[in-house]
Order: sequence, then structure tokens, then C-alpha cells
Amino acid sequence: MDVSSTQWRWRPPQRARAAGRVELARRGVRHGSVELVAALPSAPEDLDQRFAGAHPILLRGWLAVRGVRARSRIEASRRWFERLRAGASFSAGVRERLARRRDQGERAARVLGVSEDVSDAREIEKVHVELAGRAGKAQDLYAKLSWIADDERDESLRVRFSFGLERSSDWKRDPRRAQAADRLAELVFPESALISSHRALFALLERLCGGGVRLSERIVYNNSPGGGASFHHDAETGQLGVVYGQMSGSTGWLALPRDELAREIAALSARTPLARRAGSFAKALRAMEHPRALKQLLDEDPRLTRRLVERGAFYRLEPGDVLILPSPTPNLSAWHSVFALGKRASVAHSYGMFAGTR
Repeated sequence: MDVSSTQWRWRPPQRARAAGRVELARRGVRHGSVELVAALPSAPEDLDQRFAGAHPILLRGWLAVRGVRARSRIEASRRWFERLRAGASFSAGVRERLARRRDQGERAARVLGVSEDVSDAREIEKVHVELAGRAGKAQDLYAKLSWIADDERDESLRVRFSFGLERSSDWKRDPRRAQAADRLAELVFPESALISSHRALFALLERLCGGGVRLSERIVYNNSPGGGASFHHDAETGQLGVVYGQMSGSTGWLALPRDELAREIAALSARTPLARRAGSFAKALRAMEHPRALKQLLDEDPRLTRRLVERGAFYRLEPGDVLILPSPTPNLSAWHSVFALGKRASVAHSYGMFAGTR
């Protein structure tokens, strides 16, 4: 299996572009560019050690995105996101996709209503669904469309599938309903099967996690040029990490274990006005508990980007690639941020890893 990582060389922000170089820009901030230098192979036997240390694991070309059916489904999703960005009704699209799956003999799913959290500037529309299955009806399921960032310069979208009350974190307490929400995600985005039915991927995940794994809290991303996610982690209670699959387009990632990022923050902050707050490793760790206090450094400072690229923490994902971001313990997780690459919005799926069965 190909588990190659890639080494990149950072270049300062500039107008000229060269072959093999990608520009990193997000929400109006230019971070410079990275240029491919050489491939650094990772042996399969290294993966257990990487997972245990919360180091990202890149699996190149693991998803069969080039098949006729897969390409058709992924392109249909990409076009749907374009319509949503232009103002199309999300609930109407969900109804249409569920109706199409019913016509294909899938289990019945019924839209119960639509809501919007007006206190959340990013939320656009939440569609509430009831799903019929062998164990009866699963209610309080939802698909939520939102902007990735509260910034007019970023038109990136995402759809999250879950259940219950978000603010009460119901999703952490009921694996059965979580599986129903997973099923809803597969009905609305059928390309989900490229991940959820991938036997080799599950075999690897189960080996790394030491037991059964279910992929829940599913999110479908549509990263738009000039957009992407700010630095964060996914070390939620009971969550072992994230599996991210690039379906179309390309994204660039800065990703590394929490402690290693803290050391880079401390080294850089020691020479800036942030020294009092994050100028040592211990201070940096404390500051990272409230990442908004470090927003300018984490997400808007090309100097940090350069340090991370030069230490090998940059990953470029192309269609078919999978990135595993481990969170083996609450205090040991892969922090990451995302840059949308290319000239049009991409499609990608991100699933949380939890102990359990599919």
C-alpha cells in the first residue's frame, strides 16, 4: 500500500507562480507558497507508531473516485453545492435526493421540518429527518448546511449529519442513533460508500485503534478557493480521530501533534509581543486551550506557516487521497488547518472515528 508523505519547500508570498508550486491563501491572507521537493516513503509498519503519537497518516489514492458511478455521484454533489451557494433551498435538495433513493428501493426517510439557529451566523438551514429501519424509526436526525467561516470572503460550505440537541452534545451518548445519522448521510450523499464500504481502510483503522471502529458525525465539505478551516483539533470525548477523504479538487493541510505545534508556537512567540502569553512550551499549551487568543499567529502569520512547512507538516490531498488525523488520547491529538487549492470548490468527506461497530 502507498502511504507516502511529501516534503515541501516554503516560498514567501509573491505574485509569480511556478510549476509544482501551490499558493496558500485563506480569507484574504497570503501565507506564501510551497513547492514539491521530494517524496518521503513511510513504511506500513510505521503507521502504528504514527497513530499512537498523533502524527497524520496520508494514504494516497485509496478511494476509488475515478469509477464511472463514483465520478457521477461526486460531480452531482459538487454541482449541488454550487446551487446552494447561489441560494437554492437545501431542504428541497435533501427531499429530492431522499426521494431518488426511495425509488431505488432504499429504506424510507421522511423530512419532518426545517429550522435555523439565528444565533449562529454560519448556519444556513437544518433539515430534520425521520429514518425507518429494522430497529424502528430513528427521529431527531438532521442534516445541517452552514458556512465554514463567518467571513464573506470565504464561500466554503459544509453539511453535517447528526441527531438530537447540538448544544447538549447528544451525539456523544447514543451510538444507535449515531448510526442512523450515518445512514442518512449515505442516503443524501451516496459517494459516502467509497469510505464506509472500504474494507482495507476499516481493517487498517481497526488495527490502529485496537478494536472495532465506526465512522460517525459525518461532514461533507465544499472548500471554496481562498477558504478553508482554521487551526483546530477533534479530540472530543470518545473520539479517536478523524478520517478525511478527498473526493474532488485539492486541499492543502498543516497538520501535526499538539505538543509539536505548541513548541513551534513557543519558539515563534518568544520573539513577538505574544511572549508573555505563549513564549514557552507550557504557556503555549495553556494558550492553545483557547485558540482564539492565538488566532492571528495560528491562522494569519506566514512565519508560522513557513516553520510548519519546513518541518514537514504540510500535506497536499488530491482526489482519492485519505488523511487520518489521530486523537488517541484527550491530550494527544493532531491539530490541523486547511487551505482550499485550485480554481473551483472541492468535495470531501470527513468522519469522526469512534470505538464500536458499523
